[in-house]
Amino acid sequence: MCQAGERLLTKLDESDAQVVAAFWFLEPEKNWELNIVSPLVGSEGPRKYYKRINDVYESFSDEESVVSLHDIRVSNINNRVVDALKHSVLFKANLKNNRLGRNFIDGFYIEDMYLYRIEWDMLSKLSNLNQVA
Repeated sequence: MCQAGERLLTKLDESDAQVVAAFWFLEPEKNWELNIVSPLVGSEGPRKYYKRINDVYESFSDEESVVSLHDIRVSNINNRVVDALKHSVLFKANLKNNRLGRNFIDGFYIEDMYLYRIEWDMLSKLSNLNQVA
């Protein structure tokens, strides 16, 4: 799961998909979902962003395991998990490739998650641009 997600993120980065946050998230009584946060979801719309991901899949070989599109959730920079994490000093340290779970952060419960990355500097710049607009 984590390796397939990492390979997908690498390919998305190569295609300039502007991924500013990526993490697996487990909601109570649901399955794991790979969350991909990008400003392009806001500007292009989620359908075009899912198409972008689908286009990246064509570069994978048949032998490589890939994350099903059904297990991926895309969002713009106003992602509820990222919003909760941005209020925690712990996460301002640019943690990468960490598993987190069973935590309340800013009143938001995280059952379990695997954090690939959150680009705080980029999110801050994009949030400031949105406030000005």
